[in-house]
Formats: sequence, C-alpha cells, structure tokens
Amino acid sequence: MDGRRRRKSMAFLWDFFEEFDELVYVSDPETYEIVYMNRKLRESLGYKNQEKYVGKKCYKVLQGCDEPCSFCTNSVLEKGRFISWVHSNPVLGKRFLIKDSLIECENKSYRLELAIDVDSEVVCNVPYYYARSESILNECLQRIFSTTDPEASLHMMLEYIGKTFECDRVYIFESQNGFVSNTYEWCADDVSQQKEILQKLPMESVNWWYERFERNELVTIYSLEDIRDQYPTTYAILKPQDISRLVAGPIFNENSVVGFLGVDNPNEDMMMLVVPLIKVIGYFIVALLRRRDLLRHLNTLSFHDPLTGAYNRNAMFEHSEAFQNLHSVGIVYCDITGLKQTNDALGHSAGDQLIQYCFEMIHTTLDTPWVYRIGGDEFVAVFQNCDKESFLHQVKRLHQRVQGDKHHIAIGDVWSDQPPYDLEALIIEADKVMYEDKRKYYTSNYRVQEVDRHIPPCREIEKTVDTGSVFYQFLGTTYHDMEQLFKSMTQQNSTGYFFFGDMQKDLYYISDNMRDEFGFESNVVPGLIQAWAQRISLDKARNLYWKEMRAILSEKRGIHDLRYQVRNVHGKNMWIRSYGIVKWNEERSTPLFFSGRITHQDDEFVVDSVTNFPREAALFSRLEEIKGDGQKALVIAFSFNNISEINSTRGRVFSDHLVRTITESLTDQLTDRVSFYRLEGMRCAALVEFPYEGQRKKLVQQIREIVGEWYRLMGIVVPQPCSFAMMEYPLASLLPADFMEQLVSLLRIAKHDVNSETVEYSEENISKVRYMSNMALALSHDVLHGMKNFRVVVQPVVSAQTGEIVGGEMLLRWKFRDRDVSPDVFVAMLEKDNMINLVGRWVFEQAVCTCMRLVSYSPDFYLTFNVSLQQMTDETFPDFMEEVLQKYKVDGSRLAAEMTESCMDEQPEKLIHFVETCSRLGIWIALDDFGSGYSSLRMLLQYPTSIVKLDRSLLKEMAQSVDKMNFIYSIVYACHRFGKKVCMEGVETEGQNILIRESGCDMIQGYYHYYPLEIDALYGVLADQKRDDSDSKGA
Repeated sequence: MDGRRRRKSMAFLWDFFEEFDELVYVSDPETYEIVYMNRKLRESLGYKNQEKYVGKKCYKVLQGCDEPCSFCTNSVLEKGRFISWVHSNPVLGKRFLIKDSLIECENKSYRLELAIDVDSEVVCNVPYYYARSESILNECLQRIFSTTDPEASLHMMLEYIGKTFECDRVYIFESQNGFVSNTYEWCADDVSQQKEILQKLPMESVNWWYERFERNELVTIYSLEDIRDQYPTTYAILKPQDISRLVAGPIFNENSVVGFLGVDNPNEDMMMLVVPLIKVIGYFIVALLRRRDLLRHLNTLSFHDPLTGAYNRNAMFEHSEAFQNLHSVGIVYCDITGLKQTNDALGHSAGDQLIQYCFEMIHTTLDTPWVYRIGGDEFVAVFQNCDKESFLHQVKRLHQRVQGDKHHIAIGDVWSDQPPYDLEALIIEADKVMYEDKRKYYTSNYRVQEVDRHIPPCREIEKTVDTGSVFYQFLGTTYHDMEQLFKSMTQQNSTGYFFFGDMQKDLYYISDNMRDEFGFESNVVPGLIQAWAQRISLDKARNLYWKEMRAILSEKRGIHDLRYQVRNVHGKNMWIRSYGIVKWNEERSTPLFFSGRITHQDDEFVVDSVTNFPREAALFSRLEEIKGDGQKALVIAFSFNNISEINSTRGRVFSDHLVRTITESLTDQLTDRVSFYRLEGMRCAALVEFPYEGQRKKLVQQIREIVGEWYRLMGIVVPQPCSFAMMEYPLASLLPADFMEQLVSLLRIAKHDVNSETVEYSEENISKVRYMSNMALALSHDVLHGMKNFRVVVQPVVSAQTGEIVGGEMLLRWKFRDRDVSPDVFVAMLEKDNMINLVGRWVFEQAVCTCMRLVSYSPDFYLTFNVSLQQMTDETFPDFMEEVLQKYKVDGSRLAAEMTESCMDEQPEKLIHFVETCSRLGIWIALDDFGSGYSSLRMLLQYPTSIVKLDRSLLKEMAQSVDKMNFIYSIVYACHRFGKKVCMEGVETEGQNILIRESGCDMIQGYYHYYPLEIDALYGVLADQKRDDSDSKGA
C-alpha cells in the first residue's frame, strides 16, 4: 500500500488529534518522513496545508537538523506504551513534555508524538495531571483503537474514566434543535441509570453551562447545594440523581459546542486530576462521534425507511440470522387500511402522513424496537424471546389502540417457540391472519375491500388471432400481456369498471374493482348478464335493462348504452352508465364477444342517504346555470358541530338520526325559499336564489334555531350546535368547486371563532383561511415529529391559609410561527384529527418528569394534568401511565387527573375503569369546573374525587348576594364532609381572594397569585419560597 492510501485509511486517527491544544505529529520510523501534523503544530510552524510538509524529514522540519536527532527514541518505542521526556525545541523556542509511542495502521507501524508546553499555566498549576496523564492517555487510546465500532469505544472509554476516578456516573450529552439529550452513560454497580429520563432537556436549563463551554471553560460543581438558589432549574434536574459534585467539559466540532462530557461524584481527592483531563478527553470523543454519525448515516441509507424511520426489508433480512438463537419469536403483521384511497383522493402527501401516523401508532404501542416497513402499507413487528402470554397481550393492546382511532390497521399475528425459525413462513402465516382481520373489518363496517395485492404473475399470450386488422398484426409481431393491459385500465380507477366475455359460453371476466364493489366472488363470472340484473335496484330499471338486452340480440346491434341505478355490495344504490360493444360472427347470426365499461353517474344523480339532500355536484351544476343566466345567489354553508363526540358517546345510529331529523325540519320549514345540499363531512349548504337582501341574518337565525332545538330535544348540550359562513356567487372568476372550497374554509374559521355569528367573505377572512390551513398542517407535522414546538407550563395553586405554593395545574402550549396559539383552537384540532391521545401521553410524561424534579424544592408538591374523554376511551393509556411512573420512580400520589363534569357524565363505564386504574396507581382524581353543570351535587357522591375545583362562575355569584355566598359556603362544607379538598379557580382580585379565604376553601388558583409559569420560572419561584422559609426559621 502506498503512502497516500495509508494516509487515507488513517484519516479516522487524524480526526482525534486535529483540534488538540497539544502539538501532535506522526512519522514513519523507518524513513523519518512526516505523514501528519495537527492544526496546532501546523500553525506553530507556518504550514497552511499538508502538501507542504508530508514526506519531509521530521528532524529537518521539527528540529532544524540535517540528520536524525541524536536523542531520537524510535529504537525504543513500543506499541501500547508511552515514553515521556522533557525537551527544549530550538525551532519553537519552548520547553515541552514529550510523549512518544508506536501506533499501527494497515500492518504498518508509525511514530506518534505529543508535545505539551510545560511552561503553560495549566501544567505549572497541576503537575499531578502530567504525572498520571501518561498512563491515562495510553489507556484511552487503547480503547479507541481496540475496535472499529465507535459506539463500543465510547462505552469502554466512559467505563475506564468512571472506574479510574471512582465516579458514580460518566455520561455524554449531545445538543440538537434547542435540546440536549443524554446519549451515553456508564454507571457504577450501585447507581441507577439516568439516560432514559434525561432526553430532550430544553437548552435553557443548561444555558449557563454552554456559556462557559463556548469560552472553552469547564463547569465544576464542588457542592450541589451551592447552585440551588442561583440555578434552580439545573438544581432540580440534578438533585433527583443524588449528585453532590460534578465536572463537565465541552465537546467541540469545528469550533461549535455539540455537547459535553460529565462525571458525577468523582473521588474528592481526584477532582484536581479530573478537571484538566475532561477537556482533553473531549477531543477523543468528538472524533468517535463523527465516526459514529458517518456509520449511522450509511446504515440509515441501507437499513431504514426514509419516510418513517422504521427498519426496511434489507434490515429484516440482515437481522433474521440472529433470530435463530432465540427461544421464541412473535410476528405482528400490520396493513394500513385505505392508503390507496387516501392517495387517490387526497394525494400522496396525505398518504405519506397516514403512513407516518400509523407507524407512530404501531411503534408507540408495541414494546419492541424491531419494527420493519416491508411494503407501501405493510409493517412487521418482531418480538424476541417474548413468552406467548406477554406477546398476545401486546397484540391485544394494538387492537385496542386501533379500535379507538379513526385510522384503521388490519393486524395479524403468529408466535413460535420451535426453532429453526423460517421468518418468511411466519410472516406469511401472520399475513393470513391479517387478511381475516381486514375481511371482518370491511364486513362489520360495510366498506369495500381493497384490491387483493396477491395477484398471480402475468402470463404471456402465446397464441394470437390471425386476422388482417392492424391491432392483431401488432399483437402478432410484438410481446404483449393482455392481463397487464387490462389492469392498467382498471387500477387506480375509482369511477370505472370493465368487463368482457364469451357470449356463447356465457362466461365473463370482470375487473377487480367491479368484483369488489358489487360483491362478485371471483373475477370470472358465469352468467354475468343475469347476475348483473339482480343488482339493478328498481323493477322499472330492471325491465328496461332486459328490454335493452333483448333488443341487442333481436336487432343484432353492436352497441349497448344505458343509464340506471344498481345496488353495490353494501346495499347502496348508485347511478351508473353501462356502455358496451357486441362482436358478431361474419353472418351476424351469432353474438361472440361482449365487452364494455360501467361508470359512476354520481355527479348528476346521487342524493345523500342521511339528509336526503342532493350532493355538492348538483350544487355545482346549479351554480353554473345561475352564472350562465347572469344571475346571483347567496350560498350559506353550515355545519353540525360535535358530531364526532356524539358518535363516540351515543353511537353512529343516534347521530345519523339526529342529522336526519334536523334536515327533515329544515326541508319542511324552509324549502319554499331555500334549496339544501349535502357537502363533505357534517356540512350542508343552503342556496338562496330569491331576492335575499335583508334576509341573510333571518335565514341564518332560522337554521340556527332549528338545529339548536333538535340538539336540546335529543339531550345534546353543546355551546355551539352549528356554525355558519356565507358568500355570494359568482365571485370573480372562481369556478363552483373553488368557490365552495373557500366557503368551507370560512366555515372552519366560524367553528373556531365562537364570537362570530356568521363568517362572510373578505380579504381578512381569506387570509384567516390560509392561516388556519397552514396551522393544521403544522400541528400534525409537529405532533408526528417528536412534539416539536410543544411545551408545558404550570399555573401554581396556593394554600388559602398561607399563600404558599402547594401544587399546580399542568397546561399545554403550542407555538405556530413563533407565536402561542390558544389551546381552545389547537386542542379542538387535535381532537378532530384524533391526535389528542398521542399528545395526552406526552403531557402525562412531562407531568411525571416535572413532579420528580419539583420534589427537590417541595416534597409535598402535587401536579394535576387534564384528561379528555378520548383519553379515557384509550384502553392502553392506563398501562402507559404505570410504565411512566415506574420509569421516573415517582409516587402516583404526587399527581391528580383533572376531569370535567361533562367528561364524567358522557361514558361512565369508561370513567369507572379509568378511576380504578388511578386509584391502583395512587393518582388522585380532581373534579374540574365544579358548579358549571346541572349534575354537580350528584358528582360529589357518585365518583371518588379527592379534589374539587370550583368553577369561576361561582366566584362571580358570591359577590352578588349574601344568600349566594352562603350557598357557596355550604358547597365547601359539603365537600369537606365528604373528605374532599376544595380549590377555587379564577381568583383575580384582592377582594375575591379575601372572600375565598373566608369561605373555607383549602386552595386557590388564579391570576391574583400566579399566571401560568414556564417550568424554569416555577423552579425559581419555589427556590425563592424555600429560601424564605429557611430564613424565617433561622430568624
């Protein structure tokens, strides 16, 4: 191997020494030629690039000699051992502590020399470091080069440092995107690991560390209590780890701090040795991290799916060999339902989001890191050495999670403890179970099953018809695949179906989508003409169909063209157009071949089955006619709100009945003036063609009253049963479809803006539309990317007697375009898009983690977190709560789950199960907004709440009369008699505070005492409170 190739292979080694403060060079001991100098030495000698010195003699460049130095140590150097000596360099005019050793690369030995300025302040002040540094540096290098795996080298180095300096813990943190995370750690035998709970800490919590790191300084804490008041956030993070002292030093990469190395509780007598050494070891670590990142990048390209981050097929085959050594293997096969329809209807960007969402569901529910994406919509999860009972429990958890989600995943599973394991065979078995699960889903939900992906391979047509047509001449002289041709016309086609067949054999072949849509058992259908007649809905249409068929035969026609209604596999009637061509023999005496297509006619004919309103395509047609006639019309769009919640609590049948009843009333009372149409989702439109000036508000009010009345009559209490938006048509050059898109967008604004009775077209509102659309996309993106731009804050709760902080309520915050969005807006969006469960889990973990750290300042501090109805219906949430409490080693009694009256009343059976779980975990239950509903007193007796939070509306009533004040007093008294603590919410003035303290309430929450605080600010307030307590006791 020539010198250039060797230098390339040693690039990894050069990375270690490039940024050293010490001078480093490497030479060939046989030829004395220099092969490398680090930046410090190059700059000291005036070399700007390596070409200027590579190949030159070391004695000439470094010592200014014409022949090898008389004191050269080459002859006595050994691998794995350093020789130390002091030398005055004539070129640089300084004294250096020299460390020489041999290193090996590609079976070639090289001289490595490090030179340390012995006159520097550090060396003069810390001589002990240099007495020990020789062996420590040697041991570090041994661990670096003992393996090519940088991860293994890092772990060995941390272990060596920990044992050498008798530390409790040694760790590496890396920073990225405003957070720092613990990525590596070594712990002594009797010390608990901390890495898992030290992920994504806000950079603000260690800002003062990084300020020192940027100046290339260390953070040295000789006693943790010294920083309690000055740096309360850092103290709160470190205290639960039983840290009394530590040293941390920067890790630089190209002059930027990318992380830090730290040691906890080193031997006190060795602190002076640790401090200067940490910085030197940082140079070793950054080179290993660079090497790791390169290997990870290559590994990701080879073994990970770029969209989801899951392992890919390559990784599965790579890992399959290791499966043979397992005691058991469990396979969970997952197939995303409806991905093709999503891609077709909404585009591949929406499809990609669906894939990411479903992967996150699988990944966060199944307790295994081995999740592989093996196809466009298919994932496989592998469980290693998992007993059958535990495996089936995992599968059950995933089924429950999917059942509670709006997106469906078909699931199949198989478990085996009989090696050798044939992974492909196991996956096929799980695939079969998955297809049965998918079939049951489609059957129970009356949906059309997707095209079976297990299509047999195409076969080449070996025999063609000898005819004079150009078509057959082409077929006869070229390769062709008729099955492929047929599929190319039918796949990705949701509006057209195709058929062809032999009329003499009465045997036909139909497209996959026709088979699935109309419930045929196979693509090959004997007697299709008769079978199709059975699917024609009306007798009149069926008679017309048979009349057409008889006319084709009797009149020897070549064309079939008819429109009528047919019934699909779900019993739904749909308008279609059937068009076909009949081929006869030459004498036109015998029909031979019949082929054609069937296309939807929904755009012109379909009426919505629930509302009995024409669909929006009919509205588009009418708007075109109005524009063509030079007329104008008013279109009022309105939505039925909270239908998804009604579906969850009362069922789909109930909600359909509610909507049907409302639309019947609208038709009865307003159809003489308004034409109604059904839009997508729970939206409708009212088209007003008569002179409507002066009637706008009246019409909206009439619709609002009808909708609101039926909501009330059917026991649905919501603040805003319907929302409204309106626009005039035509508008500029907008086509009907574009016009309706803008109107629906205005309607979305109306749902979020409860103060506006109706949202009308304006440039301001159109800007809001764009803003809300971008916000919805950003919200989904942030949830699926590690809760980006989310954070939590805490509003303190104080003791009514002392005014001191005793607890707090955790609140969720989200930034969009660097501004906080109101929770009323984004929480509703999360619930609508069914992402609230993922977010709720994150909030719970933040609450537990914060509780763990708050104990440092206030051992009795409690924290409440809000629980939604959707979270209570998530049957996997209780298991998650238990796992998180164990992870952070937090007592559940430090937490309280906050629920509203309405939440408790909606699904009592789900509530009881959730409350029982909380009781088992020691978590309290807090009843929020008590007094805002009609069932408050019953709630006190029915559910085991520990804290009752009085609604702020009661506070306003207290100030109105003595009787009302006495009534509030009686509520507080009743709560105390039932053993419940009482917290008053919404206290904002001194007068209100005095009233509440006199009422006997235990706790107070409100702006008078504290606004919601950022977590760092809360630590600071608690630190001040603890200091004040200490001062008062001392006095």
